[in-house]
Amino acid sequence: MKVFLDTNVWLSATVFAGLCEAILIESARRAWLVTTRLVQQEAHEVLGRKFTHLPEAQALFDAIWIEATCVPDVYEPADDNDARLVQAALNAGVAVFVTGDRRVLAWGTREGMQILSPRDAWMQLFVQSRID
Repeated sequence: MKVFLDTNVWLSATVFAGLCEAILIESARRAWLVTTRLVQQEAHEVLGRKFTHLPEAQALFDAIWIEATCVPDVYEPADDNDARLVQAALNAGVAVFVTGDRRVLAWGTREGMQILSPRDAWMQLFVQSRID
C-alpha cells in the first residue's frame, strides 16, 4: 500500500494532535508513506511563516518526512501545486491521496487512486481492515 499525504495533512500532523497525526504515524509505521520535495518545501515555508512560536516543528516534520519514500516532483502545471502533488502520487502508483482540500477532494478517484479526506482515509485504511 502506498499513501500520499498532502502538505496540509503533514502540517496538521506535525503541529496538532489528532486524526492527521494518527494517519501519519500509522502510515509511517507500515512504511506506506510517499512524498515529494515539494511537500517539504511547502511545509518549511508554512512552518516558518505561521508557526514561529514552535521552533521544533520543522525538525519534527523533517524527522518524520525522511522516513517516507521520496518520489520525483512534477513541475506542471506550474501554477497549481495541488495538481502537481496528485500527479506525482499517480506517477508513483499511490493507492490513496489524503487531503482536506475540498477542491482536490472533488476530483474523486483518478486512474485508480482514491482521493480521500483524512476521516475517510482513516476509516478505509485502518478501521475497515479491522472489520473485514
